[in-house]
Amino acid sequence: MALLSLLLTTSYHLVVVHFNHQKRPESRDEAKLVESFCQEHDVPFHYYALNIAGGNFHHRAHHLRTHYLNEVAHVYKTPYVLTAHHLDDLLENILIKLTRGSNLLGYAGMQRVHRFDDMIYVKPMLYVSKADIMAYVRAHQVPYLDDASNDEHAYLRNRYRHAVVPIMRQENETLLEQIKQYHLQVSAAFQAIRSHTKRFLNNGEVIDVVAFQNLEEAYKDDVIAYLIELKSLSLTYRTVQKIKAILQGKRPNTSYPLSNRHTFVRAYQEAYIQHSEPVEHKRVELKEGKTKVGNVSIFTFFDKTDAKETELVKLCYNKLAFPLWIRHREDGDMLRYSYGHKKLKKLLIDLKIPAEARKRLWVVTDNDDLILWIPDYYVNETLGDEHELYFHLTEEKKHAQ
Repeated sequence: MALLSLLLTTSYHLVVVHFNHQKRPESRDEAKLVESFCQEHDVPFHYYALNIAGGNFHHRAHHLRTHYLNEVAHVYKTPYVLTAHHLDDLLENILIKLTRGSNLLGYAGMQRVHRFDDMIYVKPMLYVSKADIMAYVRAHQVPYLDDASNDEHAYLRNRYRHAVVPIMRQENETLLEQIKQYHLQVSAAFQAIRSHTKRFLNNGEVIDVVAFQNLEEAYKDDVIAYLIELKSLSLTYRTVQKIKAILQGKRPNTSYPLSNRHTFVRAYQEAYIQHSEPVEHKRVELKEGKTKVGNVSIFTFFDKTDAKETELVKLCYNKLAFPLWIRHREDGDMLRYSYGHKKLKKLLIDLKIPAEARKRLWVVTDNDDLILWIPDYYVNETLGDEHELYFHLTEEKKHAQ
């Protein structure tokens, strides 16, 4: 109510969005108070009663509020969403982050301005104490109601507010000013590191592993955190340290799962987060002509063709066990050469094929599981020359990095 009262003194066009979480009987009275104030000052008013049952209440409530705020903002063609968080909120937010763990920006607490997707969230009163806000509403007779749930100890924020913060205030009468200074210093340090991170990545999303290994530790952590944040994935200290160990380790080709759809990949001298569909290992019989495998590949084979040989892979043979099959790579796969045998795994290592790419490798075999062709990497040339087969692979879509 203090923020709304202050904004009415400006030339901004205002729209108010009010959420009723329906957790208290008084919440309806609070909605009526805000609505009547908006009607009195000719401010558009949007009201949402949220129904949240089960699960993580605070997480789901935050998600719904964000959804509806963005919805209203788009209707009025504005990217700006203003909230009334204040300096006491900032103190509590910092204490929660220190308790639960975060990155450098998180430890600085909430930011006065931050962007998320195409929206800009602004907290104009973030550096104003609650005491000063109360003095303002009394001086200007701004109507308001107290939220009784602020006194309940069921919530972590309230426990800090009533048990921890009073002790801290006893030790330092200028606690809020010290918190503001801490917030500004840590925020500035984060911004300096983040600027270095963006320069290091050259506005891309691929890490040069050798260059990374020469960075200072704070820069290493932020490079990893930045890539994770770009994908809107869960960011924890443990995840950052796990990935850093991969990048500094001796294994040149490895990966670490970040979600069901995302994997951090180190592929020799490069590293990146790869979006990948789960690999469904298949074994499909190849028919002459076209055979579709899953939703990504079409394999074609003929025993004779008029097509240009440059468009097809030719396999010569004397005898094969038909039918032919297409499958993914398997442990123990062996390749035949004129000089002997070689494990497929060894070939892929020699060619420096990333581990994630290996999982999706297609292998064509005969009915005795003799490997005939691996697109881009191998053609069996030990089978004689009496007959010919022609192969072709069409990728319908690529897996994005």
